[in-house]
Amino acid sequence: MDSVIQFKRPFFSCYCIVNHYYVRISDFRYIFYSSKVGQMAEDYDIFISYRRDGGFATANHIYKLLTRDGYSVCFDVDSLREGDFNINVLNSIDQCTDFLLIVDRHCFDKTLDSNFDSRYDWLRMELAYALKQDKNIVPILLNGINNFPQNLPEDICAVTTKNGPEYNQSYFDEFYNKLRLFLRSNPKNIRFSHKKKILVSAFIIVALVLAYLFKVPDGFGSKVIEVEDSLCINPVLGQFKYTGPIDQDGLPHGKGKAVFPIGDTYEGDFSHGKFEGKCIYNHVEVGDKFYGTYKDNVRYEGTYVWQDGPYFTGLYKNNELYKGTLYDVSGKILMKYK
Repeated sequence: MDSVIQFKRPFFSCYCIVNHYYVRISDFRYIFYSSKVGQMAEDYDIFISYRRDGGFATANHIYKLLTRDGYSVCFDVDSLREGDFNINVLNSIDQCTDFLLIVDRHCFDKTLDSNFDSRYDWLRMELAYALKQDKNIVPILLNGINNFPQNLPEDICAVTTKNGPEYNQSYFDEFYNKLRLFLRSNPKNIRFSHKKKILVSAFIIVALVLAYLFKVPDGFGSKVIEVEDSLCINPVLGQFKYTGPIDQDGLPHGKGKAVFPIGDTYEGDFSHGKFEGKCIYNHVEVGDKFYGTYKDNVRYEGTYVWQDGPYFTGLYKNNELYKGTLYDVSGKILMKYK
């Protein structure tokens, strides 16, 4: 297992001079966790269930992308499938929020074979347990598969009501972006290769050397002020409670969180009082969510997901759909805005 770097709360701040400008070196703290130094039990976000014959290649590709993007994924479950259905598999599913099911052409052949001993139908047992535990089941139907068999056993037939992104090998990046919209888990860890760890370590050393060599003028770079549940008013979005850093005028500035009276939340970037930059806007009252960027207090670009599943990806004008594509819950195109 590659080592994992997790960024924690900052423990130092320093400044250096670059081309006659004072530049703040970001607050930085890190801890290395390695499988070579004391095994640590991993908490999984996502469990991938698949048949090795037919589903392994896709499952492996998705696993690598999800771990790259910071998710903790239980994938190589063959080591857990020893003898009878191993308790380790159940424990791994218990930890997870999301359960990805790779459905290839022969995925349910063993399940529907009356001569096959169901005690060794690992995929069926994993799926049945995940359904029983009310996990977020996301089926991924591979190319050529349009639906589930109609005669699935009772313990897993509920999977036919679950939705997932439309798989398309030719447009895999688009499929993967849609897949992440179906996940309830959030990324946690950033995994680094050995080369990247060396670069990070070199950056830390350079930062410490610069902090030692260059003295900051008195009064420069005063401590960033942060507030909690501070009452603010925005000319467009109205009144809200703000938690996060503020500028010298007391306006939200930087990465923070706004909570509106009706319960809606905005988590992301602020610029001198404006809602501007990358964000997640959660419309709690109606159950909709927006992932993207705000510009001058309004939605500008990103993905808006309605509570019942359809979603729009593209540009917005005055908070209205402008240019982009509207998809249904299965990922099929409903309409294009040009």
